[in-house]
Amino acid sequence: MDLESVTEELYGLPPQDFTAARGRHVAAARTAGDRALARQIQTLRRPTLSAWASNLLVRARPDEVTSLLALARRLETAEQREETARAAAHRAQTQAEAAARAADHARRRAGEAAARAERSA
Repeated sequence: MDLESVTEELYGLPPQDFTAARGRHVAAARTAGDRALARQIQTLRRPTLSAWASNLLVRARPDEVTSLLALARRLETAEQREETARAAAHRAQTQAEAAARAADHARRRAGEAAARAERSA
């Protein structure tokens, strides 16, 4: 008995059977004198119903899971590109607004300088 094989078995069971089976494995490991293994098995947590269903899918249809994971990666990449495009558009807008404010400020300062020059002339 090793942790990997026990884990494989336990997470293949319906959640309602997990705790009792885990207890049997803990007892068997203790009886065999492997207290470290017994502690490791005891720390395994019963899966939620959704985690158990996901585990079943991974075991029964690994190709479908691989396809779903690939789709998730493509969607994440697309979202990142969209976010990058939004950030670039925001940067361009911010730069244009800053340039317009700078131009307005420069025109006002130039007008003030021209008015001072006229008054001193």
